[in-house]
Amino acid sequence: MIIRRVSIIFTIIFFLVTMVFIFNYKDTIFALIFGILQFFILFSAMFFITGQWLRSINFASIVMFVLFMINRLSLYYYRKALFANDFLLYLDYENWDILIDFKELLLVVIIILFLLAFAIFAYSKNKKANLKLRMSGLISLIILVLVHTKIESLDIVKNEWLKTFPELKNTYMNISMTIGNNSGLDYKSPTFNNSYEMFKNKINTVTNYEISNLKPNIVLWLNESTLDISFYRGNLEQVDMFKGDFKFQTLNRVHTFGGKTWKSEFEVLTGLSPDEFGASSSLVFQYAAPHIKYSLPKNLKEEGYYTIALNPYPGSAYNSKNAYKNFGIDEYIHPSELKCDGAGDKIRKLKYITSMQMGECVKKIFKKYENKQPLFIYMLTINEHAPYNRAKEVKFGLNEFYDESQSIKLTDYYERQIELSKAVINFNDFMLSTNKPYIFAYFGDHQGNMGLKNNDVKFNNFTNPLNITGFYVKGSNGVKEIKNNLMNLSELSLMPSVLLELGQIKPNEFFKANYTMRKICNKVDDCEDKELLESYKSYLYDYLNAANKQ
Repeated sequence: MIIRRVSIIFTIIFFLVTMVFIFNYKDTIFALIFGILQFFILFSAMFFITGQWLRSINFASIVMFVLFMINRLSLYYYRKALFANDFLLYLDYENWDILIDFKELLLVVIIILFLLAFAIFAYSKNKKANLKLRMSGLISLIILVLVHTKIESLDIVKNEWLKTFPELKNTYMNISMTIGNNSGLDYKSPTFNNSYEMFKNKINTVTNYEISNLKPNIVLWLNESTLDISFYRGNLEQVDMFKGDFKFQTLNRVHTFGGKTWKSEFEVLTGLSPDEFGASSSLVFQYAAPHIKYSLPKNLKEEGYYTIALNPYPGSAYNSKNAYKNFGIDEYIHPSELKCDGAGDKIRKLKYITSMQMGECVKKIFKKYENKQPLFIYMLTINEHAPYNRAKEVKFGLNEFYDESQSIKLTDYYERQIELSKAVINFNDFMLSTNKPYIFAYFGDHQGNMGLKNNDVKFNNFTNPLNITGFYVKGSNGVKEIKNNLMNLSELSLMPSVLLELGQIKPNEFFKANYTMRKICNKVDDCEDKELLESYKSYLYDYLNAANKQ
């Protein structure tokens, strides 16, 4: 009897909390409608199956509560709102190693499983309703599902949902709009009013760069969360990877901060800014990738390159494997397939594989594919990503400039950057030892989230200083230098044309435009000539249909 009373108290609590979640909707009334529909769909389904009122209320309340909690976890650990199709990733055992990376999650998962068991089996001995009432549950379920399907397909609902991007605060609406094959988004290529004539005329006024048959091997290395730390307050010494002679170097505008690495991946591989996709800028690997007509790997393939992506994440993570294929990557490789140190023999997210170990993996690729050269290898390392919780004490005198929390994070960050620098220098030495033409470029996808403010970065002349990183290129003797002042701010989307120019590789029509914009303004979003900027974007999207592959 006591157990039953406790169970009823729990049910009442979950029901009331769930009602608060449903009625605490943001932005649009449709969020409330979807929350109510989901609750009654779950209730009707359980009532049809069991014929038990209390069991059905308990089931619907707890499942709705769990969905809300999983959404909060998704926002915290993946920095994205929960979509219905995310459960396919969560159920893929390759992604379960996040429970090892974040051990506190294991307890949360156990609690969620316990709650779901309580939702399913509690009140199973209660009296059951007659068959007629249970059939009413089935009829109700069918009607509710049909209503739900109709509402989610309405343009007005889709438009209201788009207005909630990028915050996506409406948990239940997000789930409803992404159920099944319905992405909730009808793909539309960006458009700029067909104002491309001005830029079209500009292209022939810019002198082409030298094209030859040099065909250097190209390695493009994404350094996770990396900016030369000497740009931060604190008088920290510049590490070696940012010193010496470069074939090219520049500061770059990027379009993300602290996470969402795939936005910078998209930008550097396609030459397109993810921000042009508006509400879907955080979904470009899923939403836009299948429609991309041009990319750096595709241009290189046309010139005889074999293209490879090396990623310490499993291919299912953020749709990376499929997106890379859309961008023209011939082969996706996980470090475990190469049996690199630190990778093991199982495909999983290698959060703690060092940058030095990733460099060793690339060396193995060169040995394995020496007959397929010239090679283009795109790789990323993740050891430099947050959380910055490995340092035991503040070092380097940082407590003179920052509070304790920031100082300890910067200490950790700097120590990791020192190790990254060793890996970069070591890998460049390897490329030199091959005695073959090569280009080795490395860049930061975004800055690390250490709780810093705009004035903590020595970029007073630039807007949004926390959205700036650096791009550095080393190369063999046959690669001619492109002279550029490091502090001459450019944009990550223009860097593919830098690699093509350094390699003396013929650009396709898209990257000829990319090169032209770099020579005329050297910027995109920061370009002072807004008419030119609009015309350039129109040329890419309206004239070349760069994001509208047929």
